[in-house]
Amino acid sequence: MNRRDGSRVPAPQKSGIGTEIGQAKFRVFNVTPFCLYLVVAWQFGWHRVPFSVAIGAVGYIAYAVIWVFVVRFSVFDTAVRRSIAAILDQALPALGMYLAGFLAGLVAWVPTLGAIGSGLRFGTRYAWLSAAVGGPLMSAAFFFSPDWRSIPGVSTGIVLVNVLLPLYVVVLVKKLEMEKQTFELRAALFEEASKHDEMTGLLNRAGFSDMYEALNSASAEPRETCAVLLVDLDGFKGINDACGHAEGDRILQAVGAALQSCVRISDKVARLGGDEFAILLRHIGSEANAEAVAAKILEAIPKPARNDLSLGASIGICVLHTHIPHCDEVLKIADRLMYQAKAAGKNQYRLHMLAPD
Repeated sequence: MNRRDGSRVPAPQKSGIGTEIGQAKFRVFNVTPFCLYLVVAWQFGWHRVPFSVAIGAVGYIAYAVIWVFVVRFSVFDTAVRRSIAAILDQALPALGMYLAGFLAGLVAWVPTLGAIGSGLRFGTRYAWLSAAVGGPLMSAAFFFSPDWRSIPGVSTGIVLVNVLLPLYVVVLVKKLEMEKQTFELRAALFEEASKHDEMTGLLNRAGFSDMYEALNSASAEPRETCAVLLVDLDGFKGINDACGHAEGDRILQAVGAALQSCVRISDKVARLGGDEFAILLRHIGSEANAEAVAAKILEAIPKPARNDLSLGASIGICVLHTHIPHCDEVLKIADRLMYQAKAAGKNQYRLHMLAPD
């Protein structure tokens, strides 16, 4: 969607509830394979499934399902809700590790994925909260569990993975995001530079065309009267030949500054190439206002350093009402008018108003 000045209106930001729902549903899938394993192990008699383990698995699934509705109906403040979830995502698996012993090794990855999901979806602080809560709780669960205490190397490794891996992933993703933003900024700056004339700092042909074509967008005001002026310098070649390219460049820069001083901030000035300039006047009201700007430009053209040389301008003016033709088309019309002004004696302008639709 565009504003009336042609700029883009930012799209409305979506609520974070969608990502919270995704995280809540992911908890259900996290523990489902473990529950299926318990059912199969009990069915085939692979090993005994303690009642406390079954209750713990069902309890975690209940928490995961309930939390979907907690998010869906926005129970608690968003930050509070996410913080509680990050804590429970670490506390419940730690309790499971204590109750189930080695059997809980099948879901040792659950708190890691929970911390990574919270950190990536909601922000780095939730990954740090998960690490701060999960590390001590998991360590305590392993310390008080006879099974896990018998293999301290393995239990320590699980704690380190659950603490360090989420932090590493989140920090890495943040670094990648920063690099992406830097790349996009450089690309935007390069694109902006590609639409400006290096010598004068004015828009170039491509930049002028983009500004003009914005008039054709849905944001352009109906019945807006605007004008395109094509300004071609008279006598510039003689100055360039007699004084050199350095003086010619200085003249072009001075002309660019003079043209900008003759128009409003909302108007656009461009150097199309060589000694040819274009101006887009917005909201001019009538063709008389465009003529007044043209007359002002003729007076503002800078004088060369040598008295035996002269510099002037011939201007073609195309006034647009409701009909906004393509940029190339309107420049051709203005170019024809500019050559009519040159043929009539130079240092003057010619105007044509396109008939409204």
